[in-house]
Parts: sequence; structure tokens; C-alpha cells
Amino acid sequence: MSAATILLVDDSPVNLSVLRSLLGKDDHEVIAADTAEAAIDLVRGNPTFDLILLDVSMPDMDGVEVCRELKEDPATMHIPVVLISGVRTDDASVRRGLEAGADGYLVKPIEDVALRAWVRATLRISQLQRELAAHAPPAPASNNAVLRMFTKLCHNVNNPLQALYASADMLALRFADDLENRKLVAEILAQAERVAQIVARASYAAKQRLGE
Repeated sequence: MSAATILLVDDSPVNLSVLRSLLGKDDHEVIAADTAEAAIDLVRGNPTFDLILLDVSMPDMDGVEVCRELKEDPATMHIPVVLISGVRTDDASVRRGLEAGADGYLVKPIEDVALRAWVRATLRISQLQRELAAHAPPAPASNNAVLRMFTKLCHNVNNPLQALYASADMLALRFADDLENRKLVAEILAQAERVAQIVARASYAAKQRLGE
């Protein structure tokens, strides 16, 4: 996985510093915003970020609403957004975040290895979707409620799929010196890749038929 450009959105200077240092270990370029308004301006001014890590509890605007606004904008909807919260950790909050279009919802405290694994998983799924969009032929447009439901289902599948990727990634680190277990982890990752490709193809086909 090549290095990515990641936007960190958090009103805590300490959190921004820690996350910047952590993601720098994987050579990612990290840009920080300490307000929701600044984050929106950055993304709309240059919508080329590979990933946005967005704290839910921002002082000037709810992080979930920031996510919703970016996902409703055709110019920025393609950027994966992972919400992070240490307060709103109940199922209803997670569901609200995912319904706003978030590509993941992480609950603090997050182990360093787990966060880096989640970032790699999210970037991998996003990369698969971009590669598919670049090579797949266009499909005829239509407007169908079933297709919209199917597109939403594909989006929701990505969250547990990211968890599978991240968990396998952490196992690979744990069993780095164990050849037999490394083979098992490699098989898990290979199957996760197959599922990710199936979901990406299905989602892309549905969106094309909807003209999105």
C-alpha cells in the first residue's frame, strides 16, 4: 500500500500530534484541521485527500454532520471518512454515523496497531473502488429504489470488511515469525480481498445504473 494523504480533524492539539506521529510511521502525508469549518474548506478547496479521520465531538459542528455534508457533495463524496469518538460509543451513535455515509466508526481508546490497520484497510477498499471505476465500462442509467437500497447495503458491508482486514493485519504482525499461522492469515486476507472486489463491483454497477 502506497503512502496516502490523510486529513486529521480534531480540536485537541494533543490528539492531532499523536495521530500525526502515528500515521507518519507509514509515511502518510498528514494535514490537520482543528475545526469542522476548516476541514470542510480544506476538502472542498482540494478534494484529493485519500482519507479523512474525523472526530465526532467537534466544538463548531457535529462530526457526523460534517461527514454527511461531505458525502452529499458530488465533489467530495468519494473520499472515505472514518469517524472517531470517545464519547458517543453506543450502537445508535455508530448507526447514525454510518447512515451519514461514514466508511467506518472507531471508538476511543484505539490501540496504535489497530488504528494503523484500520487506515490500511480503508485505503485498500477505496483503492479497489477507484481501480474498478477507472476500468469498468459505463452502464445504462436508471432510477430504481431497489438499486438505491442495494448501494446502501454495499456501503454498510464495507465497515465489517474493514474490521476483517484490520484484524488480519494485526494478526500478521503478531505471527510475523510463525510460518504456519502466517499462511492462515494470508488466506484470510486473500478471501477478504475477494469479498472487497465483489462488493466494489456490485456497488459500482448499481451507482452507474442510478447515474451517480
